[in-house]
Amino acid sequence: MNNIMLTANQARAKAQNDNVIFNEIRDIEDAILTAVDNGSYDVKVAGTTMTATVNTGPVPSPRSKARIYFNVWQGTQDDRAKFIQMAKIITYFTDLGYTIDRRTNNETGDTFTWLIYW
Repeated sequence: MNNIMLTANQARAKAQNDNVIFNEIRDIEDAILTAVDNGSYDVKVAGTTMTATVNTGPVPSPRSKARIYFNVWQGTQDDRAKFIQMAKIITYFTDLGYTIDRRTNNETGDTFTWLIYW
């Protein structure tokens, strides 16, 4: 009989929410292409799912979600799926030859921005 239950690998893959990863990568890529067009060698990215800075929208607000990513990054909250999502973003851009870092967003103090260099 075939397994009805998800395997651990399938469960992990579903939990990491590929749509969030896809959209985050596309938002960062768009920011990189805009910066390149302007002759820059780096870009700071905020306002994505992981880096939202505003409290508008449905509950939970985009910034509330971004705070969770920040807390996971800082090690003050445990959310393995979000940890894996951020790691996938970093690996994706690192594999393309970029340097990508997270920095505390000075405007909010409780979210981060992506810093990408090339």
